[in-house]
Amino acid sequence: MHFRRAQPSETRELKEWIAAHHSLQSCPPGFVHLYEFTGGRELIGGMLIGRPSAKTYNPDLILQLHRMFFVDGTEHCVESRGLAMMRKHVRTWLPRIKGLLSYSDPTEGHEGVVYMADNWCPLGLTDEVSGDGWESRKGRRAQKKSRKMRWFRSP
Repeated sequence: MHFRRAQPSETRELKEWIAAHHSLQSCPPGFVHLYEFTGGRELIGGMLIGRPSAKTYNPDLILQLHRMFFVDGTEHCVESRGLAMMRKHVRTWLPRIKGLLSYSDPTEGHEGVVYMADNWCPLGLTDEVSGDGWESRKGRRAQKKSRKMRWFRSP
């Protein structure tokens, strides 16, 4: 498996690929880096990291893994290897970043096994979801509201 950061001219295509394959069928509008993973000449996975969704976290010190997707049929533990590659890139090229944050949705069957395998620390469930969410923004479709499991790790 090979890893590389997508160049600015390539980000739209990769972001659309991740959105099309991810369970939420979308990606947040802003991001810091997009990473692609290839097996041979085939695109087998992607990750999108950006500012934390929760405004309580300092975006100068913490980044959030917003989306991660790998195609089925890849080698064993490919997601954990991908997380390790992404963390190494952050340590090397974004040294000011001291923490990584991510969320899994237990109601979708995402128990966070891949995060546990990569030594992420579970920080409990998010608060109950309230308000209009994405429905309050013109041109965006609503997503299911549920409590998410919060995960944290040093790069």
